[in-house]
Amino acid sequence: MRFILVDWGTTRFRAFVVDGETIVDRVSSDEGVSALREGQHREVFLKHCRDWLAREPQAPVALVGMVGSREGWRMAPYAPCPAGPEEIAGAMIEVEVEGGRKGHIIPGLVCEPDAGAVDVMRGEETLCLGAGISDGLICLPGTHPKWVEMKAGRIERFATYFTGEMYALLRHHSMVGRPATEPEDPAGFDRGLDAAERNGGLSGRRVGLLHLIFGARAAAVTGRLPSEQLGPYISGLLTGDEINGAFSLFAKPGRVAAIGDEGRIALFSRALARHGVAVDSVPAETALIAGLARILAHHRI
Repeated sequence: MRFILVDWGTTRFRAFVVDGETIVDRVSSDEGVSALREGQHREVFLKHCRDWLAREPQAPVALVGMVGSREGWRMAPYAPCPAGPEEIAGAMIEVEVEGGRKGHIIPGLVCEPDAGAVDVMRGEETLCLGAGISDGLICLPGTHPKWVEMKAGRIERFATYFTGEMYALLRHHSMVGRPATEPEDPAGFDRGLDAAERNGGLSGRRVGLLHLIFGARAAAVTGRLPSEQLGPYISGLLTGDEINGAFSLFAKPGRVAAIGDEGRIALFSRALARHGVAVDSVPAETALIAGLARILAHHRI
């Protein structure tokens, strides 16, 4: 199958012409949905993709990511979880791209694992379906990391954490991170992981993440934690707490697949190794193309 794929996130616009699972052309810009006003999405799409539409008159056009959010081209209601490629394909919505030709927005997923609890994703569902994991656990490190359980090639359930954004807030916009200095000493990351492990519940002395966060500042201002280790310490503390939470929700596996930034995956690999869990890194672009191909195979466009 030959198709046009637009991966439209909060800060970036990326588009591809794909033949099978091979990218034959691409374009990108900083015109993410956060930079646009209502009604601008179609003109941005055409600015980058109009020539492709002319050259590929039969190619399906699929759009994934925040393009389907309230701030995007058109709001695409979340499909309920559990879901596989067939259910996601059936929930796609249309937008007109040019001259009556339609583009199809991937809907994203909503998960309600417990009464009163709710979680959502947009874009990550496509990555997970293309990760090559039929049964197992997938981790997507980033600003809002997600842990996703796969069963029989379908997304069974997932959980999102506030780790990356919380780190940015604490490090750059709070009294906790104020004493931090650069260049950073990465040894602080392992010290943060140590603190999270001690708070993991196994010792019976769980004091809570909020107490440990303030303790990071206290350790820095009293000289017990070198200021150059403070930033990495906060990162390690939050990463370790996220892993504690994930393994309380999902059965701890021997291996997890990770999709995301290589640097962040490397840190997660260090953290997970402490739990005896190995990490298999999956290139995000490869997963994106493969996942969308699975979805389109279930939808006649």
